[in-house]
Amino acid sequence: MNRSLIIAIALTVVAVGWVFSGSNATSESVAAEDSAAPIQPEKFKVKVKTIVAEAVTDSLFLQGQIEAAREIEIKAEVQGVVTRLGSDKGSRLKQGERIIELDVSDRLARLKKAKAELDVKKSERDAGAQLQQKNMLSKNQQQQNIANVLAAEAEVKEIQVEINKTLVKAPFATVLNDRYVEVGDYVSPGDPLVYLVDDSYVLISADVPQQYIAKLTLGQTVNAVLLDDREVEGKISFISTSADPNTRTFRIEAKSENTKGILRFGQSARVTIEIGEQKAHKLTGSLLDLNSEGILQVKGINVENKVITQTVDIIRSERDGIWLKGLPETFRVITVGQGFVTEGDEIEPIEDRSSDSVTL
Repeated sequence: MNRSLIIAIALTVVAVGWVFSGSNATSESVAAEDSAAPIQPEKFKVKVKTIVAEAVTDSLFLQGQIEAAREIEIKAEVQGVVTRLGSDKGSRLKQGERIIELDVSDRLARLKKAKAELDVKKSERDAGAQLQQKNMLSKNQQQQNIANVLAAEAEVKEIQVEINKTLVKAPFATVLNDRYVEVGDYVSPGDPLVYLVDDSYVLISADVPQQYIAKLTLGQTVNAVLLDDREVEGKISFISTSADPNTRTFRIEAKSENTKGILRFGQSARVTIEIGEQKAHKLTGSLLDLNSEGILQVKGINVENKVITQTVDIIRSERDGIWLKGLPETFRVITVGQGFVTEGDEIEPIEDRSSDSVTL
């Protein structure tokens, strides 16, 4: 046989044998892989820290304002022309100090006439008493004389009161906040004359949400901080029994002596009311999350190393963290990686041993 043909046949046989040997090896490898156990996916690693609740003061934070304890508008009680003014607007007045004086007009003349008529009526009464003793005057006639005296005295008193009302005085130590009339103005009963503000003590007022109103009592301490950082402390003197129908809040007032010398009222104030103690945890704001309903929550892990979520409420905020209520007394919170896991995920926890990871 041709030598070349023999060599070609030999090479072909070798090649076919090599192909079949590789196929068998692959089949054995696949079979071996199929018989091996499935590979478990690697668990996600997160840092966790065990936190324990602390007793903290439970405070209620409100937006309120500082009001004057008394503000009144004095109106004219009699008619007349303004003849004299007292102090200017903004002046401080003592109790009984003159504010406005009206023209007495003919009132003095009427008073003089009424007094003269009173003297006549008294003379008739006295003379009648003597005649009655002599049985020269009936009892009914004498009673009429007595009634005439009483009527004359009442008329004198009425004119005297009217004259006194022409002089408007400060009913208490106060500040003349506004004056609505000038000299020469004619006023009638009911016309506003001046507006007075009593600044001897102040009221801290605020609107309290209905869920907290049951925790407040009369005499409870209230602290208010003005925009200029002045602090005012008072005691609750009034709690409304009826809620505002629009906001469902209750108005409270706390009375305080004006030891800070507050002269401008209606200013906004940050109001704080301590309502007891409770257990709470302090966390940094970055560890808070919102659930599908928009409620604050915190992610942690349970004993099975599965992710759990716990809804929380804010008690108060501080510069280095937020005090929360709603967590179990001992809780393993996820400090790093909480954004990459969801409730129910099984994770591999790594203990966070840093001292400030929860509050920074």
